[in-house]
Amino acid sequence: MPELSINALRVVRAVAAHGSLSRAARTLGYSQPAISRQVSAAEKAAGQPLFVRGVRTTPAGELVARFATETLTGLDRLDERLDELAYGPEVRVRVGAFPAANAALLPFALARALEQQPRLTFALTEASSPQLVHQIISKRLDVAVVASGPGLPQPALEGLRIAPLPGGELTVGVPRGHPLAVMEGTVPVRELAHASWIVGKGARDEPQFGAWPTLTDPLIAFRTRTWHSRFGLVAAGLGVCVIPDILAPVVPENIALVRVDDPNWLGRSILAVTRNDGGETHEIIVRALRESFEDQQRR
Repeated sequence: MPELSINALRVVRAVAAHGSLSRAARTLGYSQPAISRQVSAAEKAAGQPLFVRGVRTTPAGELVARFATETLTGLDRLDERLDELAYGPEVRVRVGAFPAANAALLPFALARALEQQPRLTFALTEASSPQLVHQIISKRLDVAVVASGPGLPQPALEGLRIAPLPGGELTVGVPRGHPLAVMEGTVPVRELAHASWIVGKGARDEPQFGAWPTLTDPLIAFRTRTWHSRFGLVAAGLGVCVIPDILAPVVPENIALVRVDDPNWLGRSILAVTRNDGGETHEIIVRALRESFEDQQRR
């Protein structure tokens, strides 16, 4: 008697769950004829029909589908246990960052962390810095990347472990060919006085990147929620915008980043925040955040 194969069990389970050969085929990535062949092979092995009219399970079909679920679940667990023996247990880390850091700094850092510890998995959160710190304190996050400095709500960091990160500088994004883009070295802040600015837009309690921080009465041309929109407006020549240094790796090529000479600007800091009970995995994330930024700066 032919034996039930693993593939046949997967197909029986999918057809029983979806009640349709075509939906089972889409779920498993097979063609419908291949699904039909696997159903026929399973019925031959079982010695009796498993489905009526191709989709409704018979009592034998219900039994085989239930057995398939139990067997395939056990095989998945076996794979996981074998991976744990070979590579160590899977470690889930909950990481959060403010939007600009979440767009560039954090993804490159997580990729680097995975190179060092392939068994890491991540749950990502994007929020304002005070909200992220609150989630660290309430143990809903393990590591948070937050911003601190003039013009920002200051998160309460007492009793937490703080690691300064590079990349707190601000630049100004301008279209390629813009007069500011062809100036050598840093641009004096006075050159920004008459620029049209594209700024962030969000809820009242969400800090946004506005015009250059020390300018008085800047001309605001557009307000938009997303960095993609800001980049598009700048590239089209409709204004300039403040872009944090950490976003440099994902800024489109048709936008030039200009550094500003402004003695009145005190700067901002980027911090990695964890609880004091954070272990080796947290250290890996913090180190990856530093190293990934430094790598991008060297490129």
